[in-house]
Formats: sequence, structure tokens, C-alpha cells
Amino acid sequence: MDPAMWHNSDDALMQELKEAIARERAVPEHVVQAAKDAYDWRGVDAELELLSVSFDSLMADAVGVRGSAQDGPRMLVFDGEDLTIELELGDDVLMGQVVPAGSDRVVLECVDGRVDEADADDAGFFLLRRPAQGPIRLKLRQAAGVVTGWISI
Repeated sequence: MDPAMWHNSDDALMQELKEAIARERAVPEHVVQAAKDAYDWRGVDAELELLSVSFDSLMADAVGVRGSAQDGPRMLVFDGEDLTIELELGDDVLMGQVVPAGSDRVVLECVDGRVDEADADDAGFFLLRRPAQGPIRLKLRQAAGVVTGWISI
């Protein structure tokens, strides 16, 4: 409608406004789905138990602990309320143990999206391929919501 005609006919103006509002109410399905997906993620951080680094042999070396972290593999310990993951970063592999011991599926996530998985045995031991570089984190499948913080290797 031509705006010059609005002052001549209130009915025409009201009809055009109703049509404009009706067009805006028709939300595309992909937008609705994206909104639902975003809502599902609203409490994901609260549902995760984040295991934080309580020991890193590189940091221990920096504060003057005897021996050098450069002499052997890097050792990391991630602690949570009821769970610990001990990790040794070798040249080609990551060896670790979940404490308390128990079988679980350990997932190694790289920041670039690469994923590797391994089963922890009944004693909690697992072995994963070591990525070349970059931040990584570990998740446990059966211990739902358990994840380590990101650590650069």
C-alpha cells in the first residue's frame, strides 16, 4: 500500500498492518528447531562434573620440584568430587587410569573435532593414541557428565 493512502482509509491501513504481523508470526521450522536445540543446552555446564588439573609435571618443574619434567613423560592428574583421572603423555600414546577403578569408555576430544575412544579395563586403565598437538580433554561415557578441563599438549 502506498503510504500516501493511509490517511484516506483507516481500514486499508489496518488490513496492511494485519498482513504484516501475520507474515512475522510464521516462523520457519529450522528457526524453531534451532531455538529448541539451544534451549536443550541451557544447563549442560551444570550437568557436567568438571575434573580440574590438580597436578601437571610441567608446572611442578616450573616451581622447582626435584627432577625435570623434560626427563620423562608428562604426568597429569585431574580431580573431581568422587573421581580422579591420572594421565601419562608419552610420545605416541596417552596412558591413563580412572580412580576408583572400574570399566568405562574413555573419549579423547581434540579442539579441532577429532575424537579417539578406548575402553578402560576393570582396573580403570586405558590407552589412547596421542594427538600431535593442541588442546584436548577426556570424557567418560558411563560416568555420565564427567569431563576434564581442556589442557594443551
